[in-house]
Amino acid sequence: MKPQHSPHLRQLNRTLWESDDDDPWFVFGGPFRPGRYVISFVGRAIDGTPPSAMKLYFADQAGRFCDSEAVAMRPLTVSPQAVSHTLTFDLPRHTPSIRFDPTEVAGLFELDRLTVRRRSKIARAARISATLISQMARSPRRFANLVARYAEGYEPGNDAAGAPVSTGVSLPDVVPMNLRPIPGLQPRLNVLIPGLVMRAMSGGPNTAFNLTYRLASRGVPIRYISTDVEMDGDPNALWDHISKVSGVDRRLANVELVSAHDRSVATEIGDADVFFGTAWWTVQMIKAALPRMRTTQFIYMIQDFEPGLYPWSTRHALALETYSMDFFGIINSRTLSDYLFTQKSGRFADPEFAQKCLVFDPALDRRLFFPELPPTRGKQRLLFYARSAAPRNLYELGIMALRQAVVRGAFGAEGWELLFIGENLPPVHLGNNVVIRQAPWSSYEDYARLLRSSTVGLSLMLSPHPSYPPLEMGVCGMLPVTTTFSVKTAEVLHQYCPNIIAVPPRLESVVDGLMEAFMRSGDAESRRRGAVSRLPSTWDEVFEPMIPPVIEFWRRCAATAHR
Repeated sequence: MKPQHSPHLRQLNRTLWESDDDDPWFVFGGPFRPGRYVISFVGRAIDGTPPSAMKLYFADQAGRFCDSEAVAMRPLTVSPQAVSHTLTFDLPRHTPSIRFDPTEVAGLFELDRLTVRRRSKIARAARISATLISQMARSPRRFANLVARYAEGYEPGNDAAGAPVSTGVSLPDVVPMNLRPIPGLQPRLNVLIPGLVMRAMSGGPNTAFNLTYRLASRGVPIRYISTDVEMDGDPNALWDHISKVSGVDRRLANVELVSAHDRSVATEIGDADVFFGTAWWTVQMIKAALPRMRTTQFIYMIQDFEPGLYPWSTRHALALETYSMDFFGIINSRTLSDYLFTQKSGRFADPEFAQKCLVFDPALDRRLFFPELPPTRGKQRLLFYARSAAPRNLYELGIMALRQAVVRGAFGAEGWELLFIGENLPPVHLGNNVVIRQAPWSSYEDYARLLRSSTVGLSLMLSPHPSYPPLEMGVCGMLPVTTTFSVKTAEVLHQYCPNIIAVPPRLESVVDGLMEAFMRSGDAESRRRGAVSRLPSTWDEVFEPMIPPVIEFWRRCAATAHR
């Protein structure tokens, strides 16, 4: 029985659907025989799509669907992987068609293997008998309870309200990998990357590649595992990218690229392998895998205080838990390291552990990021590093601050061009005929060229990590306005680069910072003098001294296989 779908639903691929309107639906046409039916499917809501109840409607004899003949169901599960859902229901007599609404809002969701089938009475009776016999042997009380519930129409897979219970419920964002540890294989360092796809190549994965591919060049066998999404079909661009970001200009024979996104297929690894986590949920996957491994410790590259990316919630708790596990830490930035030990989260409460962690500050490639300072006779440019999907980048606060700065006479349309970078966003009117628009997508080299030809930056970051864009903007001679956070004080950021204007994350303070940048924008010589930094100018300076201690981390983790 194949369903017809709403014209507001667009099928993007075999499983991914996009709704551009409220109440998208699938309709199953009859005729239906009276009886008990099961609707089943595999699906998930894409993170960011607002949760809303799924509903099952039964048409009246005139073919009309109404709320009075509907079964409310739980929202689609938000998860990195689609999970199974089932619902058993009694179909009203003379129902000509059934409508399934997977969501009540516009958005993205995955849906596959959607079926409606009539349940056989004989098969149900046999299943109930087998269940009752097994329970009678275990617990007479549970046996009596089940008899009463089956007499009332109970079906496994439904809750008391008739809502479907997911048979694959998992912790949010944590779906353990399907790994098959094999004895006797050469031990490798398994580097878990959420997505081995070019579209996911941002600062975090690039930093992990930069360090670990250098390890491979020193003899450490590496296996990169894509944990969340299918790897790019043509890996050549990925190989070239890894080579470029690491500075190792050849494809190394001791490096593998593997996709473990499909949990129905086992990924073979060595039982004495060592894991390298790059994000909190990959570390939760490591936790799930370690009981089947001979090794017991792992390496964890921490690039932000990830519990702070979420409200107090299960995700927050899971991210925080990772800091209590048995790992060797590599921390991206002194400010993040100071914050972790100030917060005393997990093992960071132990001063001895602090001494063992490796801490590095990011490099600013002076071949790309340097002051060019074009003449100011034409229009000047403001760049807003805006990511509405990343709450820590304070998109709304930035827009409101720009609007107030424009009201106060800054960044007028005649003398300034305002552009978004960081995420594809629609134009926003800021008042006084000033509109901020999206900059065209560019390569990393073009991004650096854009910074060198711009004057003012806005790059907010509610996090202990300094964030790369304000640093890159500053050494290009721009005046970047950014936010302080705990140990990431204005004094610390000024030491990173004197051009940085650091303000508290308050609307009035961000407006004041923008006004200061506007007033100073015409002083090109001052901006040139401030385009300096104590940060390393190449990643070789950062990682080459770290290679020996990280190899020692790997060896010590591998040694736990022989205890």
